[in-house]
Amino acid sequence: MTGSGKGSLCNHMNKRKKNWLLVLIYSIMILLCFGIVMVVDHLDTSDSNRRETSGSPYEESSDKSGQEESTEIKDHINPDPEISGDMTMPETSKEIRKKQSAKPPVIEEEEEPEEYKPPVIVVASDVHYYSPDLTDYGEAFEEMEKGDDGKLVHYIPQLMDAFTAEMEELKPSAVILSGDLTLNGEKAGHEALAQKLEILEEKGVKVLVIPGNHDINNYFSASYFGKEKEVAEIVDPEGFYNIYRRFGYDQARSRDEDSLSYVYELDEKNWLLMLDSAQYEPLNKVGGRIKEETLKWMKEQLEEAKDLGITVIPVAHHNLLKESILYPTDCTLENSQNVIELLESYRIPLYISGHLHLQRTKKHKPEPGESEDAYHISEVVADSFAISPCRYGILKWTEDGRLVYTTRETDVERWAKGAGISDENLLKFKEYGTKFLIDVISSQVSGKIKNLPEEQVEKMAGLYGDINKAYCEGIPVNAKEIRSEEAFRLWQRNLPDSRMFAEIGMILKDTGNDHNTWEYDLQKKE
Repeated sequence: MTGSGKGSLCNHMNKRKKNWLLVLIYSIMILLCFGIVMVVDHLDTSDSNRRETSGSPYEESSDKSGQEESTEIKDHINPDPEISGDMTMPETSKEIRKKQSAKPPVIEEEEEPEEYKPPVIVVASDVHYYSPDLTDYGEAFEEMEKGDDGKLVHYIPQLMDAFTAEMEELKPSAVILSGDLTLNGEKAGHEALAQKLEILEEKGVKVLVIPGNHDINNYFSASYFGKEKEVAEIVDPEGFYNIYRRFGYDQARSRDEDSLSYVYELDEKNWLLMLDSAQYEPLNKVGGRIKEETLKWMKEQLEEAKDLGITVIPVAHHNLLKESILYPTDCTLENSQNVIELLESYRIPLYISGHLHLQRTKKHKPEPGESEDAYHISEVVADSFAISPCRYGILKWTEDGRLVYTTRETDVERWAKGAGISDENLLKFKEYGTKFLIDVISSQVSGKIKNLPEEQVEKMAGLYGDINKAYCEGIPVNAKEIRSEEAFRLWQRNLPDSRMFAEIGMILKDTGNDHNTWEYDLQKKE
């Protein structure tokens, strides 16, 4: 091949190399541009997803910044204003994904406030619990029961079990034991009762307690085995608190430093002022009194409640008013007038107590002839849970602004049948309890009647036992009918000047009304 031919071939090859090199360069540039577009598209899509899953104002600002940045990049890649501004471009895959991922805004529904439910409390007073560990239920125990006032001491543990079952069904806002929790302050009795109350709380029912005159520093505390009565261990105020601290004291809104009194917040509208009226320092007394220091503390609590628009219900063991003609001493607070004046100055509607072993209701009337519509505090006295018919009180706040109190008998028979109990006394408890009470009182009365035929003694004692039962239950007695009975005439003829016949007259005078219901319109407070 000639030299000119070789030169021409070399030129042709160089030209081909240059063309391939240009193709390669352009290809790389195109791939680079495509890669940039894909990266930008990915970043913009991620930004959009973050904006859609968050309502934060900070993310919204970031989203706008990302959109501006993306637009600048696009303008830089396609600077031709005619293409970028005038031409209608088809939807990109990014825009389609945006439309597909767009979700309707989630509208959060506001939670409606829970509807207010007025509270319900149950009051069981004078339980007088006695631990089975303290007796063999022998001769000494039977003598103690016969000399008592008709308390069913033998069956109080079973009574509490039946009561617990009923409270589990009723589910009150709180169950109150208003003093005399034990027979005579036995430490073993306190501890055994606390175990029963723990079971009740485990079933979702709040329990609140205060002491009575039987519960602290009571040296009548005893055990009964065979024919022997022996002294049993007692509790002091600190011991009482340690046993019952979980039943109101440690959950209190406020506690009095000078007594075992406290305030329990029943709900946002109602407080319970749980008052320690017992006197046990240095020695135990039957009568009750509110300490001067406690009165000052009460005033502070009542003032705070008034500022907050709270209804306060005081609960104590001893009575506020003179409730019984038959039992005029050691039942009403020694300083009741001071307590009445304090409570009435804050227009307190109701005071709840026990101690008397009678079911009573009464409105304070300082002046005779005063209008029934005039405001004065009322009192409900709960009869002893340990005495037939073994009832408890139920206080309800109604939807229309009333307080309503009623009583209910513990259905021991239903509980015993459901629990598979074989004891006939429990399976027929209503009959057994009634007979036990009447027999105990009649036996005590007949033992005091001397030198009369047995048949007459039996009739006279039976009459006393019958009307005493009605008196305890708070049910009315027709005095005219009683006075026309043969048994009454026997009393009138044989023992007209006796203390027992005078007591019959007092009971008849004091049993004209039914004391098992009470109600009050809370709007009268205003």
